[in-house]
Amino acid sequence: MARNREFSQLGSFVVVDDNTGSIAITTSSTPYVGIGTTNPLYKLDVRGDVYVGGGLTVAQDINFLGSLFKDGEEFNPGGGVGIGSTAFNPHSGIIDPRVGVGFTDINFVGAGLSVTGYGTTLVVDFNNLSLSVDATVPSLTLLTSSTTLIKNTSYAADTTSTSFTVTLPSNRQTGDFVELHDTESTWDINNLMVATPNNEQFKNYEGVIDSPLACDVAGAAVKLVWTNTYWRVFA
Repeated sequence: MARNREFSQLGSFVVVDDNTGSIAITTSSTPYVGIGTTNPLYKLDVRGDVYVGGGLTVAQDINFLGSLFKDGEEFNPGGGVGIGSTAFNPHSGIIDPRVGVGFTDINFVGAGLSVTGYGTTLVVDFNNLSLSVDATVPSLTLLTSSTTLIKNTSYAADTTSTSFTVTLPSNRQTGDFVELHDTESTWDINNLMVATPNNEQFKNYEGVIDSPLACDVAGAAVKLVWTNTYWRVFA
């Protein structure tokens, strides 16, 4: 049962400044002060709503267990992705953890979006709601005579003058490729011959083909992918 106290009994804890009228609780440890509770756990323990009519200054971190609201709207600057502004926007930061394939909501500030990736630039103009895509074709290395090819490289093979033989790389890993293009549409007249360094075979949709492989279709493009057993032919 609570017991009544005279103010004089609190003199060791409470100080009243007669000049300014300020009242201070000077204890540096316990007892704690509780509002709405008889068992305070902190220096000031308030159980219930608190209204602050002026500014609030906090010298250290704020740790809150619920949500943070501004003018009745939830404020969550860390929950979203803002692009086009370095400042927090309290009304556009909430997108939930939905940045990923099929669940991408991003709030943009600015005239549009430019995404640059390998070989492709995607530009979205939000002012005109238009979409333009510029695709960059990988450069091709020109071939006009016999040589040993380099893995993961695309070539333009010109057999206008004569037929010649190229040899696939011996230093390769599963998934490595070589791509060949008939740049002058002359493979039907002067075939491009493709040999393997150790007589490895080729394989297409019809079956296995011994080395060398004859490229004899005008204007064709052939991609050869090493499967660790065969050079797989995609034409």
